[in-house]
Amino acid sequence: MDSLTVQSLMAADFIASSWPKVKNQAMEVLAGWTSEIDELILCGCGDSHHAALGLEMALAWWTGKRVRAVPAMTAARYLVPGLGSSSARSLVIGISASGEVARTREAVEIGVAVGARTLAITGAIDNSLAQTVEASLTLTTPPVSPGPGLLSYLASILMGLAVAATLASASHRQELERCIEDTPTILKDWCEEQMEAGKQFAEDTADSVVVYLGSGPGYGSALFAAAKLIEAAGIQTWGQDVEEWTHLEYFCEPADMPTWLLSSGGRSTSREQEVLEAARAIGRRVIVSSWPGGDGWSPQAREALAPLGLWAGPAAYASRRAEMMGEQPFRGFGGGRNFIEGGGVSRIRSSARVSSAEVLTLWQG
Repeated sequence: MDSLTVQSLMAADFIASSWPKVKNQAMEVLAGWTSEIDELILCGCGDSHHAALGLEMALAWWTGKRVRAVPAMTAARYLVPGLGSSSARSLVIGISASGEVARTREAVEIGVAVGARTLAITGAIDNSLAQTVEASLTLTTPPVSPGPGLLSYLASILMGLAVAATLASASHRQELERCIEDTPTILKDWCEEQMEAGKQFAEDTADSVVVYLGSGPGYGSALFAAAKLIEAAGIQTWGQDVEEWTHLEYFCEPADMPTWLLSSGGRSTSREQEVLEAARAIGRRVIVSSWPGGDGWSPQAREALAPLGLWAGPAAYASRRAEMMGEQPFRGFGGGRNFIEGGGVSRIRSSARVSSAEVLTLWQG
C-alpha cells in the first residue's frame, strides 16, 4: 500500500489523538496573547501555504481578528516589511513541517525585525524556524514510508485551529472544539466514500490533465489536491479559484478536461452551481466533493473546517493514477533532482535569505 493511502487511513485517528495535545499546547504557549493581537499573517511554502489558505477563514471567524494567508515570499518581501505602526499588534505565523524552509524562515525573521509577534507551526522544537520565533507549536507525525505528505498538512491545520481556539471568545472556543471533536467520526464514513470515488475517477480519466476548483478554504484544498497529484504521479495539474475558472480554464482545451470541484457548501455555493452548469455545458468531465460537516454545525463552521476533509478523494485519485502509471513519488528525485533538501538544485532550504536590513531598506526606498 502506498504512503498516501496509508496516511489517508490514519487521518481520522491522527486528528482524534492530536487535537487535545495541540489545543492544550496552544493554551499554554499563547496565554495572554488574545488582547495583544489585532492581525494575523499566515505564511508557508507548498503544503504549508495550502494549510495557511485553509486556515484563513477559521482564524478570522473564530477570533474576530484580521487574517491574511500568503505565500512565504510575499510575506517576507512585500507584506511584513510594510506593517509599520501596526507591527506590534501583528502576529506573523510561519508554517513549516521541517522548520528549515528558507522563505518561511525569512518571513519570520523580517517579522522579528519589524517588531511583530512571531509564532512557528512546525514538526519539532529544535529546528531553525522554531529557534527564530517568539513561540512555537509543534506536532510530530507518525512514521510512514516516503511519499507525498498528508499527515504533516493535517498537523499544520490542527495547530492553526488550536491558535484559533486560544484566541477565540469562550463561546466561539466551545463551538470550535466541539466541531473538531466530531470530525474523526465524520471522516471515517466520508473517507471511505471519497476514496472510492477518487479511485473510480482515476479509472475514468486516465492520461488526462486535471484542474481542481475551490473558493475560500476550499481554494487551499484545491491547491493541496493538485500538489498530491503532482508529487505522486507527476501529472500536469493545478488548483484554481471557482470564479477565476470562468475567466481562464473555461476556454481551455481539451473540452473533456477533468474538473473537480471541492465544495464546502458555503459562501460560494451559488457561484459553484453556475460554474458546474457551465463546465458540463462545454463538455467537461466533472466530479464534486461536497463536505457535509457535522450535525448541528453552523454553516460557518462547516465551511471553515472543510480542509480537514476535502483532501480525501483527491488523495485517492493521486494514489491510483500513480499506480496505473507505475510512477515513483517525486519522480524518484531523478532527472537532475536529488533527495537533498527535498529536490536538490531548487534549494528549498539553502536558498539565500535576504536580511531584514536589505528588505527594510528596499521598502523604505
